[in-house]
Amino acid sequence: MRVRPERPQEPLRVLFVCTANISRSPYAERRAAHLSAAGPLHGLHLSSAGVPGFPGNPMDPAMLRELEARGGDARGHLSRSVSAEVLDAADVVITVEFAHRMRITELWPHHAPKVFGLRQLADALGRRAGVAPGLAALDSALGVARPDSLTWDVADPYKRGAAAARRCADEIDEALAVIVPGLTGIPVLRGN
Repeated sequence: MRVRPERPQEPLRVLFVCTANISRSPYAERRAAHLSAAGPLHGLHLSSAGVPGFPGNPMDPAMLRELEARGGDARGHLSRSVSAEVLDAADVVITVEFAHRMRITELWPHHAPKVFGLRQLADALGRRAGVAPGLAALDSALGVARPDSLTWDVADPYKRGAAAARRCADEIDEALAVIVPGLTGIPVLRGN
């Protein structure tokens, strides 16, 4: 096992990353929590951060509306920046843009093996159906992940209106519909 072999029984710590940690990554964090709440969390600890990040800000109103309309809850979210400590505390880092992944691996190269693009991870987990959830799924995904690229980016909806926020939320939900079951073993019900 290449992902976190020293703590196999502890909760899997998942970090979602976007630019400012006010739109895409907090949406993904809180939506994943909502989707996995259909049953026990099965050992997931979800968080988010931004690179470069703009600490101390609430969630963007357009993405907040999308999250709440889909049953999620953003209460208590304040943006924060990616740092060595934040990365050290994560078992897997999921970025929404290729540029975020490149920035993290440039500044903290020893974390590169645990950084996936959102769609890259969804693709890898989707092709590994039948693998046990959690660490085994992540380990398997490492072995089959196609290269991440700009073509898998989730566009930033910030200040682009309700339609852009809806498209962004739909794209993240599509990826989470594969990622959440891959990490938890809990199927995501359509309409959640």
